[in-house]
Amino acid sequence: MLKTDYIDVLSVISGKLYTSAANVMDTASRLIPANTFCIANLDSLSTKVLKSFNRDKIMLVEGLVVDNEESYCALVTEHAQGPLVIDNNLTHPLTKDMDATEFVGGCSFIGVPIRNEKGEFYGSLCSFDHGFYQYQERDVELLVSLSAFFTNLLEMETALNQLRTAEEKTERVLEDKKNLLAVLSHEIRTPMNGVIGMTSLLKTTELTEEQTLYIDVIEKSSNNLLTMMDQILDYSRMEAGTMKLELSPFNIRDVITHVLQLFAADAEKKGIRLHAVYDSTESPLLLGDSPKLSQIVTNLVSNALKFTEQGEVRLTVLDASLHPENVTLSIEVKDTGIGLPPDQQDILFRSFSQIHEHRSPGKYGGAGLGLSICRQLAELMGGKVWLKETSGKGCTFAFAIPFAPAAAQNLSSKIS
Repeated sequence: MLKTDYIDVLSVISGKLYTSAANVMDTASRLIPANTFCIANLDSLSTKVLKSFNRDKIMLVEGLVVDNEESYCALVTEHAQGPLVIDNNLTHPLTKDMDATEFVGGCSFIGVPIRNEKGEFYGSLCSFDHGFYQYQERDVELLVSLSAFFTNLLEMETALNQLRTAEEKTERVLEDKKNLLAVLSHEIRTPMNGVIGMTSLLKTTELTEEQTLYIDVIEKSSNNLLTMMDQILDYSRMEAGTMKLELSPFNIRDVITHVLQLFAADAEKKGIRLHAVYDSTESPLLLGDSPKLSQIVTNLVSNALKFTEQGEVRLTVLDASLHPENVTLSIEVKDTGIGLPPDQQDILFRSFSQIHEHRSPGKYGGAGLGLSICRQLAELMGGKVWLKETSGKGCTFAFAIPFAPAAAQNLSSKIS
């Protein structure tokens, strides 16, 4: 899921602010020596008391709902250009004939409007006192300040709801995109495998030199398309947060050997030496997601071969950093290719970045996702990948990923 941390944080902040608002109201009720304070919300028909504070006499209770015709809150929003102050509700022209006056009894009253982020009336902040307390200017200023506070609180709540809505919409879009890519991958892969299969059969027949060249182009283009589709599908899964780790025992030499065999024909065709060097003769059995590890190595080797016309591509498996609970596996992929332009190195691991496209348009192709996928896969496994060095004589990429020793895991399982 795409659950974003900042929305969770804002939700917590919002909840704490509402708690703080209640505390502020409680404090205000002690600063102003009146009996009752309330926060009320109104719509076009009725008013609801959201929060109330009573001292000696219970004049209003939380959850009370009254028609706007009998609501002091409605009076505030209808008649007040600012605070509405009533010294005596029994004699004031706005309140003396209201049924609500009989309900609350004789009192003094002050109310300030609360507006939402659009400037529309949300409700009011009110105070009642059955002892006819005469509200001072400082009391009015305090309630006006509190009203502004509640307006800002409402604005943040609206923004938070909008973020939640946008997040839900984004999740639906990503889910649709993921499903679409999966369908496209299946629908395109099937005929493409047919093309590759028929191409392989054609290569077993008698062909002219020109026809062989055409077949090679078809085969290479088909494989490139399938590789690109796999990368886009992997990228989509990682962006959607649906890619999971599958743990099983593996030997790093087996992974490296598999990758070397995968690219042996391409390296031989270009006259490039493709080989691996191990710093240690030992190769501990590790527990991890070897297919994803293999994908990182495959992407790095594929890039190295793509941009190397002569010389070698060398994989170096460095001495593993051994700890009781994990082994940090470090691997370097060094080539003797064209290197990387200095002004492009900062976007190396960015999605859809094609570093050499501006130097040789159309020559190298690809979706520009290989290094981005390497980075995301390494981070998914708790590691990292980086460019170690580059020059006009080639590049060296390196990555380091921690794995649990499989032997220790098996021992732990037996003991438990």
